[in-house]
Amino acid sequence: MNTGRRDRAALESLVLEVVPDPLLFCTHPVRDGHAHHAASVELVPEAAERAAQAFLARGATVALADELRGPAEHARGAALALAAHRRTGRAVRFPGQHLLRGTLTVEQALATGAVDRIESLGGPLPPGTLLVTHDFVRPVFREGELVLEVTPAAKGVIPFELEHQDICGH
Repeated sequence: MNTGRRDRAALESLVLEVVPDPLLFCTHPVRDGHAHHAASVELVPEAAERAAQAFLARGATVALADELRGPAEHARGAALALAAHRRTGRAVRFPGQHLLRGTLTVEQALATGAVDRIESLGGPLPPGTLLVTHDFVRPVFREGELVLEVTPAAKGVIPFELEHQDICGH
């Protein structure tokens, strides 16, 4: 799904307004002359057509398994998001997300099965390292694996992306 929105937070709000409980929802950068974000959304099959109609009514282009519907200007980004689904992208909603709240050890976080790997910008992480989530995680898909990127903090590690941060150019 693509609306051509540069503001990722606005795109997230739009998607969650239409589909409050997606099975999986990712954002994907689109660089096609005017950088913006597209979304891939995985739903239960019976909700897909209703969601597609709601996105179309909001000016989006929707890429389904075998067709593109909506404005041609957003078609490339919609197709890119569909192709990237579960391979690359930033996971806004994902199975098991509710299990990554509070403070856990890296070992406990991995044992939830919600993410495949936890990678630190500061190097390897011992299993007992504390992960302080602040109840907000946005892992990324890399080659089909869901990876939570973390950075060293005063006590253990924290997610690289924080809930309230300014991102240049987004």
